[in-house]
Amino acid sequence: MIAFYLSLAALGAAGAALIRELAAAQAKQRAALRPVRVQSADRGAGRSTRRG
Repeated sequence: MIAFYLSLAALGAAGAALIRELAAAQAKQRAALRPVRVQSADRGAGRSTRRG
């Protein structure tokens, strides 16, 4: 019985790790898409004005 519960705990930990990796991958994809839009918007607004 102890082995059964240990195996369940291991599967749960592996599942959580997979979910975290998938979430991280989605976050990377979103982060890869954002800078292009932000840079184009900031260039139009003028970053040089902020720098002085």
